[in-house]
Amino acid sequence: MDHGVIEQVWGISRTVMEQQIGRFQGFLAEDGDLVARCQSLEPFGSFRPRDQVEQDSNWKQVIPYSVLRHGDHLLQLRRLSTQGETRLHHRLSIGVGGHVNPETGDDEPLLIRGMRRELSEEICIDAQQVQFRMLGWINDDLTEVGQVHLGLAVEAFLDHRPGIRETDRMEGTWQPLQELTATDPGWESWSSLLLSALDPDRSACQEIQSSE
Repeated sequence: MDHGVIEQVWGISRTVMEQQIGRFQGFLAEDGDLVARCQSLEPFGSFRPRDQVEQDSNWKQVIPYSVLRHGDHLLQLRRLSTQGETRLHHRLSIGVGGHVNPETGDDEPLLIRGMRRELSEEICIDAQQVQFRMLGWINDDLTEVGQVHLGLAVEAFLDHRPGIRETDRMEGTWQPLQELTATDPGWESWSSLLLSALDPDRSACQEIQSSE
């Protein structure tokens, strides 16, 4: 990206999140139709300059967060210090994702187009051929980075194990799901929450009841 251009990122207000998705901390499961869900949310969002929203906890930058599976293995990433988000440097992750920027075309909802673009940029894969399944939402207001972001968690089952395209920004290995522990302190918070949800014996979501 041209560093002289201010990045525009798509998001929704915290009020819209609470009204359209829910008021919660952690992972909120939702396994409905991904396209329909993205289409229904799109009219409530807009683009704002990234430098204006990175400290605005009343605005949630929506991040598609894709878990890649091959059999019983997940792609595990380690974010290097060359990545833009300094708060996630050297953290482990099971999610491929990034900010949603203005996208060309209108054949799919904006969030899905952004999801495919990010996957193509980071992983050696033809993202246009990938079929996604919705998992739910990730909200972590207990961390500085989580307060201003909302994760749209999806998964894709692949017939092979692609490598990392952006090797200057991240490392990747395929790991058995059963050997990944959500309590490992090396995880970024979203991956820890999502791993807990992928384990049927554990729950990662806490609904927050309104005091009204």
